[in-house]
Amino acid sequence: MGIRNIIFDLGGVLLDIDLIHCMRQMQALGIDLEAFEQKGMPTPTGTKAAVLGEGMVANGAMHLYQTGDITTETFLEGVRRHCQEGTTREQVLEAWNSCCIDIPAYRLNKLRELKQQGYTICMLSNTNAAHWQFILEKCFGGQEVVDELFDHVFLSQEMHMAKPNDEIYLKVLETIHAQADECLFLDDSSTNLKAAEALGFHTYHAETSNTQKGMVVAPPSVNWTTTIDKLLY
Repeated sequence: MGIRNIIFDLGGVLLDIDLIHCMRQMQALGIDLEAFEQKGMPTPTGTKAAVLGEGMVANGAMHLYQTGDITTETFLEGVRRHCQEGTTREQVLEAWNSCCIDIPAYRLNKLRELKQQGYTICMLSNTNAAHWQFILEKCFGGQEVVDELFDHVFLSQEMHMAKPNDEIYLKVLETIHAQADECLFLDDSSTNLKAAEALGFHTYHAETSNTQKGMVVAPPSVNWTTTIDKLLY
């Protein structure tokens, strides 16, 4: 039957991100950078947990926040307690959101083109409530734009599950009434892609933009917007 559904990761595929910039902003607030990079964010109780795989996937407070099992306020307060004295909630939130740069218009236009061609367009993202609210307002320009672009939006914090666990991919298939071999999944994480491939998805490893100090300094050398068509025909 061929590919009928295209499933996009958000950060690194649609959204340009700079995780190192975020880490540096956290460091400026007094967070131990080595702990952030190698051991994950401190939990509200003070323990630290290992980062798993690529990106921001982690055990502990980061993972709980990503899967919607703790609130934004609980997460921000847990981080703030490990910052230098006098750090405010607003400063923590600004530093946390500083990894989110922008979504280039040409990527949104490609989504519109693919949807007009009859594909079911989905987003599947490991994210969190603070990042999503920021991206929704500042990068997409509101819920109406998201509703226009996507047939389905799957967010880890709303589903209480996260990539690369099988259950989130199977839930996507169940919701969109599709078989894995009818789906193309784009992600920038090899860990997430391998998990999807094992279930029978077609996959595409998207190259991320080159970013520095919270800005894009160069687009991907291989851009999925110009190569995806070859996978669909």
